[in-house]
Amino acid sequence: MLPTGYGKSLIYEILPIVCREKLKRDACVIVLEPLNVIIQQQMLKLGSKALTLSKNMCETWMKRLECGDCSYIFCHPENIIGEKNIYTILSKKAYSSKLVFIVVDEAHCVIQWGLEYRPIYREIKQLRSVLPHANILALTATLSLQGQKELQKYLLMRNTDIIATPPSKDNISLIVVPRPFITPVQKTYDYVFQPVFLELKKKGQDFPLTIIYCSGSMDWVGYGIEVAWKVLGDDMYAGEKKTENQRVVMYHSSIEKGDEVKKIIYTNLSTNPSESPLKIVIATIALGMGADLRHVSQVIHAGPPKSMEAYIQQTGRAGRDGTQATAVLFWNKSDIGRPDVTQAVKDYCRNCDNCRRSLIDSYFGFGSASSDKNVPICCDICDSNLKNDWLFTPPLNSLQIHAIRTAIQSFVKIQKIQISSMCVESLASNASYYVNAENILKEFKLSETIANALSSIISQLLEIQISK
Repeated sequence: MLPTGYGKSLIYEILPIVCREKLKRDACVIVLEPLNVIIQQQMLKLGSKALTLSKNMCETWMKRLECGDCSYIFCHPENIIGEKNIYTILSKKAYSSKLVFIVVDEAHCVIQWGLEYRPIYREIKQLRSVLPHANILALTATLSLQGQKELQKYLLMRNTDIIATPPSKDNISLIVVPRPFITPVQKTYDYVFQPVFLELKKKGQDFPLTIIYCSGSMDWVGYGIEVAWKVLGDDMYAGEKKTENQRVVMYHSSIEKGDEVKKIIYTNLSTNPSESPLKIVIATIALGMGADLRHVSQVIHAGPPKSMEAYIQQTGRAGRDGTQATAVLFWNKSDIGRPDVTQAVKDYCRNCDNCRRSLIDSYFGFGSASSDKNVPICCDICDSNLKNDWLFTPPLNSLQIHAIRTAIQSFVKIQKIQISSMCVESLASNASYYVNAENILKEFKLSETIANALSSIISQLLEIQISK
């Protein structure tokens, strides 16, 4: 159990090399993976030494499998467990003469998915009877002490060595911010979405690569994209208006099945941010498990995840290149009232006294002593100033927007200014952005005098609205 981005895959990648150089034996590593994207990345890395088990394997790969011409076999549990023809192949001399290792990557899936979502995970133990002399290695970033015991039981592990370090990464600062309860409920998400998208509009290519996780319902992912279009307009694209040039995209389970869109997103995510148009991914839990998203600088939770395990997995998408990163979790009482949110997450959100890193490490069985090390930028409990940039002004409601819209329309009419109704709507809807006259000048072809006047009107009305 080692933190996300630690390099756990290197452990099994070097096994065939160690066996050949030190033990003078050939070895084969069978790696069970939960997602296609992880398999694809590893196949690219390991090349001709690896193959992938699938229901429709090509004849060439099937022959390679039968004669043991591979050092690594990657597969989903569904493509090996209960497959009698595969069991027959693995029982032959081509494998019995080798050292064989079974690796369960992202092993927390055995517990989290094995009951209902992908019950085949609870049957991985079948491989014990097919390969009785194989050693088994389970890799994960997130298992509580109880989870470790359960995993050993489900995988029939005996005489187990556990190698573990605290899961919280030193280079990720942890910030938790109360999100106001506003009606309608969309406004509570606007509190997060609008300021972030306005900051992107302001910074453009200088905006840090960010993932916004939406839990509870996939609907909020779609809603986030709607808000992005409204706030950004043409700035939704970096250059030509093509899918691959979008600055904000969404990622959910349906996209996981759509190769072309998924490929564009992962290509942009793995490209240096200075060369990639992509700046924000609004995602469900489908994004990122095990993927090497090394350039992500910020992970924002628009609402709390279901469990501490999910929280660590998702925040761990940030800072994988070793640079300082930020994880911000927004929550309100309605969020933590959801029955699927665990008590540990509820306590973490409500906590106002204890170091967040200590709470996380204690949950995973390391005790607060593990967090006494000197972490440069720890959490908002250790340094309350970390919250300042994330305490947003609540979004205006429809009546407040109407008041600003009416004032702008009156000014435009009196001054006989040529400006479209769409521009007026943009000024009213994104009022906090247009308090700055420079932003008005940048967006609309108006004189400096008119821009200053409009920003003054907006500023005065905002002060009145906020004071109310």
